[in-house]
Amino acid sequence: MVSVLEKSRIPELLEDLSKKYSVAYFQKDKTALSAKGYFFPPQETLFSYLFKNKKLSLSPKPKKKFLLFGLDPIDLEALDQLDEIMTKPKEDYFYLQQRKNSVIVGLAEYPLKVPVTVGDLILDKINENQYRAVALSKIGRELIKNKNFKLEKNPEILNYPEETSGLRELVKDSEFLSEVVLWSWRTKHPIWDKLGKICLGCGICTYVCPICHCFSIEDEIKLDGSDCQRCRLWDACTLNNFAKIAGGKNYRPNQKFRYFNWFHHKFVRAYKEYGKSQCVGCGRCQKYCPAHIDIEKVLLEIIKDYKNEKSLSA
Repeated sequence: MVSVLEKSRIPELLEDLSKKYSVAYFQKDKTALSAKGYFFPPQETLFSYLFKNKKLSLSPKPKKKFLLFGLDPIDLEALDQLDEIMTKPKEDYFYLQQRKNSVIVGLAEYPLKVPVTVGDLILDKINENQYRAVALSKIGRELIKNKNFKLEKNPEILNYPEETSGLRELVKDSEFLSEVVLWSWRTKHPIWDKLGKICLGCGICTYVCPICHCFSIEDEIKLDGSDCQRCRLWDACTLNNFAKIAGGKNYRPNQKFRYFNWFHHKFVRAYKEYGKSQCVGCGRCQKYCPAHIDIEKVLLEIIKDYKNEKSLSA
């Protein structure tokens, strides 16, 4: 028997879930931002300090769990990577508190061929009217008990094409990309000078990325001096001040260095530390870059020249 959910029942299911959870319906095509903001907010208060009482207090935990509904397989893959990053080599307490307080329901518009390992419940489309429900946790098994799900012996299962792209195909070979990107810098490939002039240094590629996790810390003190708060804010290695230290020294003095660092972190450093590129090929950075930089085309140009050089030296 297969547990299925009729597409028409999704609104009623969400209404039922909202009685127990704070529900957010994440629709990828209606927002530039990824789901990471639910767990790693653009700005969050880490702790507060009351000077009068000399009392330090962490930000209070939400009393009600929140349920994030609708993550597609690409964003689930990104969340899986972000979980690993925020756990190793050291745990990020604030991120993990948000993750522990969340319930994840994935929504795939095609039958899943590769097992998903993150989330509580996955709904994958088996025909135009139904989703197959796959529980990945105890909470997921509880969700399936909702009256909107039903058991069917032989539901119609159609074959829908998996969402893919050239970039997603490229990032499958993380080792090769690591080698190619590093080679391009060592050989002073002209593309970095070109991109250094094009990149606006706005940080949008980092903000919309579901995996980028750079941040800065700021302290906010009330005008009356009664208390202060330490806040964490999104930051980006493509921004001018990211690598600036006390005294004004900037270790990445121009946009060429800053933009390459973004590539290096994603495709070289990430591979060395985690064995894979920190890119899932979601395409957000390509879509929302105001300078129209397409990282797939950048990688393809480097790969082409890398292969040409290797063939000439063979």
